Amino acid sequence: VQTITSTSSKPTVFPLMQCGSETANTVTLGCLATGFSPSSVTYAWSKAGTALTDFIQYPPVEKSGVYTGISQIKVNKEDLDAKQPFKCIASNTAGEGEGIFIVTRKTSPTLKVFSSCDGGEEVSFSCFAKDFAPKQYEFKWLKNDGVIPHDTYVDQTPAKEKKTENGTLYSAASFLTVPASEWTQDTKYVCEFKGKGMKGPRPSVFMLPPLEHTRKEMVTLSCYVKDFYPKEVYVSWLVDDEKADSKYGFHTTKPVENQGSYSAYSQLSLSFEQWNKSDAVFSCVVYHESLTNTTKAIVRSIGSKTSQNINLVNLNMNIPETYFTQWSDALEAEKDNMAEPALTFILLFLITLLFTIATTAFKVMNPHVWI
Repeated sequence: VQTITSTSSKPTVFPLMQCGSETANTVTLGCLATGFSPSSVTYAWSKAGTALTDFIQYPPVEKSGVYTGISQIKVNKEDLDAKQPFKCIASNTAGEGEGIFIVTRKTSPTLKVFSSCDGGEEVSFSCFAKDFAPKQYEFKWLKNDGVIPHDTYVDQTPAKEKKTENGTLYSAASFLTVPASEWTQDTKYVCEFKGKGMKGPRPSVFMLPPLEHTRKEMVTLSCYVKDFYPKEVYVSWLVDDEKADSKYGFHTTKPVENQGSYSAYSQLSLSFEQWNKSDAVFSCVVYHESLTNTTKAIVRSIGSKTSQNINLVNLNMNIPETYFTQWSDALEAEKDNMAEPALTFILLFLITLLFTIATTAFKVMNPHVWI
């Protein structure tokens, strides 16, 4: 006679939290119970000692003699509080497992930069990031917009934590030391701080009125992407929902910083014939890491028919013929398909006030402190 005995085991609980839209008002919490036997399991949800009953429990599934189950509950995002966390308990005849949902608020730091120059052979810069969360972060130093490798001149302190009523905040510092000979009047050093998991502001995207180049029988479409962070952005152009091919000229400017966020222009150049093609639709598609999984990209579209009520901007202004000839000759010399919109960019950039990067230290005659 063969006797089969069954070993009971209690659940191990893993708290799960939904990753999704930053703008949603609710968040789904999950309670994953694994490795338990027998299959019967009970879930209990609570917040600050108060039982919650509006949750869903799914039937467990068996694998290799043990079971896995899950329960989920939808809560208001504003109720997520580090001081009063949500709790889930999964229990069976062998015991219980507990999961606590610890919420880390994303907090941007106060960032300050200082410099020290004592007339010696080196110049030092200090960049302090105070009161940020979560703990994961990255410092980046730039010299005239070029990234300085971390293994040259750069030191960094470990993050120090501080307990507050709203959770744990962190502070850290990064230090840059360069030869004094590299600190000249026209040299610009920049400290950038990025919290891992922090999403910067999402871009606003505008399709500007078409620009008509009558002399060249060309039209330029301009897409203005503004107020985004970080500066990495990708812009593509579609013609009737297909990627614009070599028959079109397109170009995106390097992002330019203004008061902590970035802006850029992208342009598509096409002939009058392409522009006036019946039912043709031209779309600017913007991709940026701040866009959620549900949004993916921002699209702005325009067509000859849809823009009939929009005035074309004619670039044949009262420019002296000698100047225009010199300008045209310069464009031809560049042999660049995208050189044509150069005059367009001059007009467009008059619209906006553009500066240079993040928290910046500028060279003055006798520098001591930079903020």
